[in-house]
Amino acid sequence: MKKIIVGVAIGLLSAMLAGCASTGKYKKLEADYNSLQERYHSLQAGYSACKEQVAQTEKEKADLLAREEKSKSTYEQLMSQLQKEVSEGQVTISQYEDKLTVNVAEKIFFDSGSAELKPGGKEVLGKVAHILKGLTDKVIRVEGHTDNVPISKPLRTTYPTNWELSAARAITVVRFLQEHAGVPSEMLMAAAYGEYRPIAPNDTPENRQKNRRIEIVLQKKDLLKRTEAPITPEKKGAPTKTEAPSTPVTKEKEPPPKEETPPEPAQKEKPEQ
Repeated sequence: MKKIIVGVAIGLLSAMLAGCASTGKYKKLEADYNSLQERYHSLQAGYSACKEQVAQTEKEKADLLAREEKSKSTYEQLMSQLQKEVSEGQVTISQYEDKLTVNVAEKIFFDSGSAELKPGGKEVLGKVAHILKGLTDKVIRVEGHTDNVPISKPLRTTYPTNWELSAARAITVVRFLQEHAGVPSEMLMAAAYGEYRPIAPNDTPENRQKNRRIEIVLQKKDLLKRTEAPITPEKKGAPTKTEAPSTPVTKEKEPPPKEETPPEPAQKEKPEQ
């Protein structure tokens, strides 16, 4: 009988131990499962972020290629329209990234010391404007440049220095583009550099001729906003109540120091006569 009871007890104990082991194993498996679930969600979020980043990069790449094609098209159109002037060396066209520059020799636009457009200059500007005025995402900056030869005396009443001459020429070109060539005014700006942005030394007549020029620079509008954004002034605190200025305290003038008179010399007694 005792053997039966002991056997039953051992069986029950074994079953209980087996049950505890199964419960512990289940909890461990459950913890592992939860950990794997968290890792899966984390990887899924990372994959989604990478997928969005790839899509954004592809979009930027497509936009860049489109801009390059558009810039290339603009460059080729200008080269085609100004083929004669380019072949004669009177116009050069250069492109760097999103910046396109049309460099026009002074003699096409102006006579020496003048800011009045010549007929040939108006013809060139008409060709340039026909291509550029539709590029509303761009800004057209017209730059006036001179050599370092001082303004002659008869002209100094109108143009005291090369600053005034280069500014007048740039503004003349801008006004023609707006008023006669149909370029929107919000696309235009004028800049004067005088003699201070030479592209060659001013040591020969040929080099000075290169420096007397008008540059028409085509640049992306957003880029210009980023590079030339005005500095926002710091906000000051609320103004305090203004107090009436107090009457300035005037210092009483100190009396000048008295001059000490030198002691009178002792008089010698006259000798008795």
